[in-house]
Amino acid sequence: MRVALLSFATLLAFTVGCNKSPEGGAPGTNSSFKIDLPATPVPKDIKQDNQETFDGKIDRGSEFKKDVKLEVSKLDKIEVKLNKDTIKANEDGKFSITVKPAKDAPLAEHTITVTAKPDGGGEATSGTFKIKVTENK
Repeated sequence: MRVALLSFATLLAFTVGCNKSPEGGAPGTNSSFKIDLPATPVPKDIKQDNQETFDGKIDRGSEFKKDVKLEVSKLDKIEVKLNKDTIKANEDGKFSITVKPAKDAPLAEHTITVTAKPDGGGEATSGTFKIKVTENK
């Protein structure tokens, strides 16, 4: 019983602390990259007409030296903005995503998708995280 519980706790800690996309660029090589997004095993609650900011990062392989263009999903009545559209090759890879549900945004769980495309060729990749719009009482 203890072994099973310890294994479950280890798996849960690993899952909660990590939310990385599949590899982009040249997968399986040092010329690849991943998107690191908020780990949300339970969606983050955001009240209607409020906003939250989430941190993201491009994790580069040692040989990946390209700029990366970012796009974010469009959601009905939820404004989702990136603080930058391109991560330059010489930058630390950090970016932020601001999410602001409208006053009448649907009360539900929503998935936000961030897509990263290497400039000049290579495979794109996408990652997701979840939010839950709640009533602003």
